[in-house]
Amino acid sequence: MRPTPPPGNDPGGTGTGTGNPPPPPPPPPTLNVTRILAFGDSMTAGTTSAPLTLFGLDAGIPASYPFKLQALESERYSAQSITVLNAGRPGNKAEDDRERLANAIKDASPQVLLLLEGANDLNSGETVRQTVDALEDMVRDAQAQGITVLIATLPPQRPGQKNTGNAAVIPRLNDAIRTMADKKGATLVDLYAQFPIELIGQDGLHPTEAGYQKFAEIFQAAIASKWEQAPPSAR
Repeated sequence: MRPTPPPGNDPGGTGTGTGNPPPPPPPPPTLNVTRILAFGDSMTAGTTSAPLTLFGLDAGIPASYPFKLQALESERYSAQSITVLNAGRPGNKAEDDRERLANAIKDASPQVLLLLEGANDLNSGETVRQTVDALEDMVRDAQAQGITVLIATLPPQRPGQKNTGNAAVIPRLNDAIRTMADKKGATLVDLYAQFPIELIGQDGLHPTEAGYQKFAEIFQAAIASKWEQAPPSAR
């Protein structure tokens, strides 16, 4: 009778202890889209606000949600080359950005548009209706070129700060964005419903860097639910 090898003995030299080769790792999931354009204002560009702490600690070098989304997508879809391009511009308004979006689409040739804009419109005196009409124009223009639009609601704001005089209007604007998205057949990414106000920084308007990480995770989940394909062995 052949003696049983002691624990840790590997007769086959495979590292499994059974003499059989280890199974190959499962293939990663894939996406049906590979080029994504993120468009908007400072919340897309990555303007951060310091966290609310007693010691005023800084989160480090600001990193935008498209940058973080690129990292998440590259890690998850390692068998593909996913490109996330950042066309955020601080201070811009949706009402003024229709031509800029057209130029960004021309340069990027995206399959998907992530649209997050409108806070600066409200701060400049535009009405909810004017802001949503401007967003709808951009949604329509992108869809006319065969681009799938994911439009986001705005995150909550903390009242009482220099640039948050319209914090109470944000829910009404977001309701109008939801209605417009449904009318236009755009995919809604409801940042407002999923974003804790604790991740809004000292200025009451911009997220902390951890907040932009949360943005990226919310957008990644929306993209995956729409386009992710499980690997063959998992189907």
